[in-house]
Amino acid sequence: MTSTDQPSRGELMARLHAAGRELSTAAVMYHSALAQLHGLSSTEEKAIDLLQRFGPLTARELGEHAGLAPASITGLVDRLQRKGFARRIPNPNDGRSVLIEAAEGSTDALAPHFEHFLRGMDGLCARFSDAELATIVDFLGASAGIQREATTRLTASRPGSRPTGGETALTRSQKLTVQTAAHGVVSLMAAADPGAFSSARAGMAAGKALSSATGLTGRILAEKPRGMKLGKSTAEVADQVFPALAASVALLGEIDPGEAENFRSVIQVAVDAAIKTRNGESPAMSAMAAKIGAALDGA
Repeated sequence: MTSTDQPSRGELMARLHAAGRELSTAAVMYHSALAQLHGLSSTEEKAIDLLQRFGPLTARELGEHAGLAPASITGLVDRLQRKGFARRIPNPNDGRSVLIEAAEGSTDALAPHFEHFLRGMDGLCARFSDAELATIVDFLGASAGIQREATTRLTASRPGSRPTGGETALTRSQKLTVQTAAHGVVSLMAAADPGAFSSARAGMAAGKALSSATGLTGRILAEKPRGMKLGKSTAEVADQVFPALAASVALLGEIDPGEAENFRSVIQVAVDAAIKTRNGESPAMSAMAAKIGAALDGA
């Protein structure tokens, strides 16, 4: 091939960008399919991968590796723990904090699905020299760093900041969906407790938890829910709230995946606050919490 046959720099860059997009799409689709096989979201599956690769991590470290906002990590770990893929353990180096580690058996559950894929990658690598592989490793490592930085920018929460484009992207009706989901959860957790006094305590605790929400979710919940009408019976409220939970995760996720995780975390904190008023001794509240969690997981 003569020098005139070589593609130009511009042509090579165009091919590189196209190949990168193809690889990105293929990777997302693969991990989405793998996650669904085990009842996980793509974010949850990749978090397990990070814990398996790096060992036990603090919530801050997990967030840094994943490029997710701190508000997203609590809800993420709660879901992984509930599904049996991760657990919190005491931090031997700091008694004030905990570590998150992959649960026993999590590797066994996911590893078999990678065998065929890894054999294919080994065959591909055999086509390149050691020097070429070193260049590829350098390129992929730098690309991953740029991608993590971009993810962090997308998921960073700015409590108390001015409204962002994400807020203006939501219509009043869509904000009402988020408000109905969150305030409806408070009503459901309160209604799950048969005692009038304890029911009021549970509702107050869950409502207070909502008021501490930050980010886009917090700003939406701080607005007056104009036009919100919850059903009169628990069944009617549930019929409104469960679909609204799934819809809220989808709406917020389209704007910012980290904000969808933030919303999940806010709901989980509210549910936990209600349960704590009974010291976890109310089977009815635990059952309702499980239904709420299932609605979120099905989003």
